[in-house]
Amino acid sequence: MRTKAARAQGRDTRNELLAAALAVFAERGYRDASVDEVAERAGYSKGALYWHFSSKDDLFYALLEERILKPWEESISMLESASPDEDMAPEASRLFGELLRGERDLLLIQYEYWAQAVRDPKLRRRYLSRRKKLRVALGRAIAARLEHLGAPPLTTAPERMATIFIAVALGLAQERLVDPQAVPDDLLGDTFALLYAGHVARSQP
Repeated sequence: MRTKAARAQGRDTRNELLAAALAVFAERGYRDASVDEVAERAGYSKGALYWHFSSKDDLFYALLEERILKPWEESISMLESASPDEDMAPEASRLFGELLRGERDLLLIQYEYWAQAVRDPKLRRRYLSRRKKLRVALGRAIAARLEHLGAPPLTTAPERMATIFIAVALGLAQERLVDPQAVPDDLLGDTFALLYAGHVARSQP
């Protein structure tokens, strides 16, 4: 494949670089993958890659944002605005199943990145910032959803409930990657419904 120069700046170029990055990360692991190999796999010069992404870390976050976080954020917005008669548990289960089937490689790379971020303060700062943003958005949506349903308000910060939701989703995803039969698609939605029922029961005198 002929190497394409840095002047190739279109959306297609960016998407091709991201596709190559995901393939290289999946084959070699995040730590051992290099931007040179990603550029070569996509058929572009390294200059073209750096036109779109400042680093390997930037490549990873672009994948994470577009393939995993964006769908979740869209669902969080739906949760925040959904009418009381809409059951959002099936929506959570649907998204959960789609992500696990369609983004298995990226989820595995994310776990590898998490393991490095725990040890590397520079990586951890960006990772923590993104996770906090997600918790705040989900906490706000949970509080709005409870209000729409006429449920008792949370007696603790909404972010605490959001932290539980996120931890449950990540834990189930990790278990599903090892044993798919143990974690059917609807388990996440059922778990969220149980958490909601527990909140209501705890709030009753």
